[in-house]
Amino acid sequence: MFGETGIPDLDLDALAAHLRGWLAAPEGLPAWAAILAAARAARAAGLAPLVDRLEDGRLDRAGVMPAFEMAAFEAIWQAMTAAEPALAGFDGTAQDGLVRSFAALDRARIDLARSEVRTEHARSRPRVNGLGPVGVLRGELAKKRRHMPIRQLMSQAGPAVQALKPVFMMSPLSVAQFLEPGRIGFDLLVVDEASQIQPVDALGAIARCRQMVVVGDERQLPPTAFFARMTADAPDAEDDDETTRIADVESILGLCVARGLPQRMLRWHYRSRHQSLIAVSNHEFYQDRLHVVPSPYAGEAGLGLDFVHVTDGVFETGGSGTNPTEARRVAEAVIAHARTTPERSLGVATFSVRQRRAILDALEALRRAHPETEDFFNAHPAEPFFVKNLENVQGDERDVIFISVAYGRNAQGYMAMRFGPVGAEGGERRLNVLISRAKRFCRVFASITDEDIDLERARGRGVAALKTFLRYARTGSLEVARRSGRPADSVFEEQVARALRARGHVVHEQVGLAGFFIDLAVVDPDRPGRYLLGIECDGAGYHAARSARDRDRLRQAVLEDHGWIIHRIWSADWFARPEGQLAAVEAAIVGAREMLEARDDGRAAAAAAMSPEDAALAAELGLEGGEDEAPAEDDHITPAYVEADPEVPAELQGMELHQVTPAKLAPMVMAVVKVEGPVHLDEVTARLRDAWGLGRAGARIQAAVRAAASYAIRRRHLVDEGWFLSLPGEPVRIRDRSAVTSAGLRKPELLPPAEIEAGLMRIAAENLGVTREELQRQLARMLGFRALSAGLRSVTEDEIRRLTERRRLVERDGLIVVAEPAP
Repeated sequence: MFGETGIPDLDLDALAAHLRGWLAAPEGLPAWAAILAAARAARAAGLAPLVDRLEDGRLDRAGVMPAFEMAAFEAIWQAMTAAEPALAGFDGTAQDGLVRSFAALDRARIDLARSEVRTEHARSRPRVNGLGPVGVLRGELAKKRRHMPIRQLMSQAGPAVQALKPVFMMSPLSVAQFLEPGRIGFDLLVVDEASQIQPVDALGAIARCRQMVVVGDERQLPPTAFFARMTADAPDAEDDDETTRIADVESILGLCVARGLPQRMLRWHYRSRHQSLIAVSNHEFYQDRLHVVPSPYAGEAGLGLDFVHVTDGVFETGGSGTNPTEARRVAEAVIAHARTTPERSLGVATFSVRQRRAILDALEALRRAHPETEDFFNAHPAEPFFVKNLENVQGDERDVIFISVAYGRNAQGYMAMRFGPVGAEGGERRLNVLISRAKRFCRVFASITDEDIDLERARGRGVAALKTFLRYARTGSLEVARRSGRPADSVFEEQVARALRARGHVVHEQVGLAGFFIDLAVVDPDRPGRYLLGIECDGAGYHAARSARDRDRLRQAVLEDHGWIIHRIWSADWFARPEGQLAAVEAAIVGAREMLEARDDGRAAAAAAMSPEDAALAAELGLEGGEDEAPAEDDHITPAYVEADPEVPAELQGMELHQVTPAKLAPMVMAVVKVEGPVHLDEVTARLRDAWGLGRAGARIQAAVRAAASYAIRRRHLVDEGWFLSLPGEPVRIRDRSAVTSAGLRKPELLPPAEIEAGLMRIAAENLGVTREELQRQLARMLGFRALSAGLRSVTEDEIRRLTERRRLVERDGLIVVAEPAP
């Protein structure tokens, strides 16, 4: 306390000074005692170096906590690296290369799967001949007129059509009209826009499939109920119970939900290239559950949501029910778009049919005055220009959407709180469809603002949502493309942000909206509405990813597809080499600025193109994508039957055939079977007889060959199937006997049953079913017979009967088809 080792050595003046200080501040004594107790506890806990530095002045009060945290984190790091040595040797550059390799392999695997599907489909296409359903289809294709009705064609040639085009895209009405029940089925039914399909319309398609996936949005348009009300019968009170009846549910989507089918929400939203285009729908209708990909543009012209207040617009309530001034403004904007940005597709959506007609009339006059814009209206074959009212716009999407509200004050200045279908029951669903059609830019034309809508006079969720949408379009009140207000995921991110700000950069944390956030974003100082660079850190979001594909490929691919330039910093690299990582970020910022300038000038490569590194890696692995060559069309020429010509071994020459032992004759039997199998034993005997130059085979020769064959069969060198011999595991060949020299080969009773079976199965499979007569005649041609003789008909008839008894072939609607395998 006094700097002395004992009391006798104390300086009395120093002691008096201390005593006077204590008497002047008696309350400091408990605090001093507490400090001493804390110091003793800290030393006991292993913090003696920290206490010593604090006591001798090497460490001031402000530096205590940072020093303690640094020491604690260092100890934690040492413990972690001891447990996981890979952490100590982590190299961010190597990890980046590993991520690129994985991404390239993943894309190559998807391309390979596509190629395999195409190849398998090409391999399973029906063969080119005139039998069964394929023959019916070829006959119809050859006609010039008097074609068969589609329903009849699908009934007779449906299997051939389905084999050629296995995916049918049909409306429920088309399914009922063109596909006869029980004649054609499907493995999978996908019902799209299911909220608009009534259960009674969907059941026909469901009955024709084995499983289904129903895709739809309960917050979008329901089925049109006009005709349903006209044709519906009154409900039977006696049938009204607690169960959900099909007639009580408006759509097949609602029925699936009511029946408790497994369901999953698709939470990623890809269409909108700017988050403001989906912000209101996400907030109002999806409780901010959609994951919206943020845009690198905070408020850039040509992207996002824009509001045009048509201050002189008048809604003609007692006349046309339109807003002519607003319609003219919209038509003028369409012409301006066609002249300035014709490369972008465009659609116009209105709140009413009458306003749609008014816009079309105004636009027609302007198109006559500006013929140079006609190329635009004829362009975009996949997404042509349209003008639709909100009841008909579901399912459409365009780069740019213009919305005409039309409703407003009348000529007398009175504002009626009526908003057409939006104000009716379910109007919010119509509005949700209307305001979510744009991919890049949406401009709202309105003669009113949100402040003109009085929710006391106009009730309904649709009107309330419209008020919110107009307020957002006018003011941008929702937080979009700015800092979200969410805290940083880690101290690591905070340190990176502070270091970049110290170097003069404007950095925003957690940029994004609704479930998808960029950790850090560097603002472009020359264009404050744009971000130069997005910085991803391996923080909580990275650790929480459920799959490597989501974490290391899809997330960055989606961000880059939306215009972001992404740079990654690994926490282990930052911990070990912060200055080196800052230098890398600075270089990335410079590169991003050059890339954006090149992109603005139209010189940048397409964002979705594979990087040179990925392309080189895929090429190195032999997995590069590209167009695959389909298998060549099979010409179906049956190979010619080859007759064996065995030679008598030197050791057997001079011996009579019937004198050769079975063991020595068996190899010659096997040599014949190898060439001709499956082959009848009589034909094997004939080949060996010819080898010995004998004119006929008597009983002794037949017995010798039979003994040799039995010898080989007992040793499992040959397989015996009712006097027909073949090699074990040898595939059955179908052969043309039109040019054979042995008369026995053309005898129907000497045709191998296995060969007949293979031919029958092949014909039935390739033609997707044939008549019995067609099946027999085609088999005769394949085997090299010019006509279907009575003997050959009998043999093939017996084999068809055996195959149907074994359920390998079935007869259905007059056609013999290959039986489907049991599930």
